[in-house]
Amino acid sequence: MDFRQTTQPTNRPVSSGSGSASTNKESASKRFNNNNKWLKGLNVIILLGVAILLAALALAVARSGNDNEFKYVDQNKYQAVFLNNGQVYFGNIDSLNSQYVRLSNIYYLTQSSTGSSSSTTNSNYSLVKLGCQQIHDPYDQMLINRDQVTFWENLNDNGKVVTSIKQFKQQNPNGPDCSQVSNQTQATSNAGAQGDTSATNTNTSTGDNKTGQ
Repeated sequence: MDFRQTTQPTNRPVSSGSGSASTNKESASKRFNNNNKWLKGLNVIILLGVAILLAALALAVARSGNDNEFKYVDQNKYQAVFLNNGQVYFGNIDSLNSQYVRLSNIYYLTQSSTGSSSSTTNSNYSLVKLGCQQIHDPYDQMLINRDQVTFWENLNDNGKVVTSIKQFKQQNPNGPDCSQVSNQTQATSNAGAQGDTSATNTNTSTGDNKTGQ
């Protein structure tokens, strides 16, 4: 009798070394990608924070500079604001920043020229109050673009402009006479009327000449 046992082949599990390595690589790759995304997001947040901080700092510096300039405005005096186009406005500067100059209680000068026989021209200036005397009837307030302002200055009380303003207020305690239009508007209207009259006379003369022919 043969007592030897026949050995049966046993099924051994297939080694999973290669599969584990592949899984580990995929996990490591995912973690690396996640870390990269997180770092990129963190960099974006940091850059945005730096940009906001720089913008706030620039705004603070600009405001500080404007405040430093506005402190030179004497609230008890009149100011003259000179524009790039040569126009000058007189009044009180209420606000001043990098965008605009706000002016109130406004006056300006108009010029009227008269010719003489010697062909010399005498220029007379008159002070006009901004308001109802103008044909467009504006409010007594003006916002002037800062880039249009050449410079501004405080005025002494004994100057001719301030003296004229005081005289105007004494003569018009209730404000300007709104039934009248400023000299500048009248001069413009008169010039337009003269132009129309000249054109009419020219047409008439031309018609007469044709008739005569």
